[in-house]
Amino acid sequence: VVTTIGSTDKEDAPPAMTCQARPQDAECFGEFPPRKSMGLYTKYPVIIPSSTPSYDTHYRKEYLESLTLDDLYSGTECPAFVEDWLSDITDGTTRGYCVELVRYLSDATKENPKRGFGTGRTALWGLQRPPMLEGCRTLLRCGADDSFDDLSPVFLPFYATNARSQVELSVDESNSELLGMLMKHDLDNHVFKVVVEGDATLEQRLAKEGDNFYNIVRIQSKNEEGYPMPGQFVSLYLPMGHIKSTMKNDEEFVKYFGQSDKWLKMAS
Repeated sequence: VVTTIGSTDKEDAPPAMTCQARPQDAECFGEFPPRKSMGLYTKYPVIIPSSTPSYDTHYRKEYLESLTLDDLYSGTECPAFVEDWLSDITDGTTRGYCVELVRYLSDATKENPKRGFGTGRTALWGLQRPPMLEGCRTLLRCGADDSFDDLSPVFLPFYATNARSQVELSVDESNSELLGMLMKHDLDNHVFKVVVEGDATLEQRLAKEGDNFYNIVRIQSKNEEGYPMPGQFVSLYLPMGHIKSTMKNDEEFVKYFGQSDKWLKMAS
């Protein structure tokens, strides 16, 4: 999530000798263990700079229950199909948290990437899509008892953004209720892949193809601790970082890399 662009044949473009960053100049980055084994090492990736107390902060249930779809209309960019998804979430706390997630994603991607303010070199930073490699997807596994509500918070950072084609849903063949809801919301779009399979079939597939997945997430019921801050939650599934030029005020660099499809955007 940290990339430096330099040159070896131009006197005014110093070579990129290291991958170090200057957070004080908005060269923001994250320290991420390998996605599929993140839970073995940490609860959340560390975003630098970020608020330390936010890593152990949760929303009050009463606040989340007070949020409705009407709270999306104050400058929030929310596609109609995302509103339709939100309206089908039955638990008030979960629906409120998903509203908060969409508001966060909309706010974080209104200007994405953002430009650093260092004077010695030029940086762009922000939320990013997962690696855009052929077949490299995030697999979300929904078991026999996992509900539409259980899936929604993890799925929305993909479904509501331009990362929606980079997720694959593996749903237990006995979970007819969830499969029915997915068919309802993707009947005409076909923007995400759904594989219907039992546990044994999934494990056989992962034994052969597991290395191809960027991340493998097994959906769980709502955490009894409550829902965390959106920034920490989204960092579990999406990268964040920067790319910089060794030249100051490098407008050619800004124009070229600012248009990259790697930057996260709200879906249209």
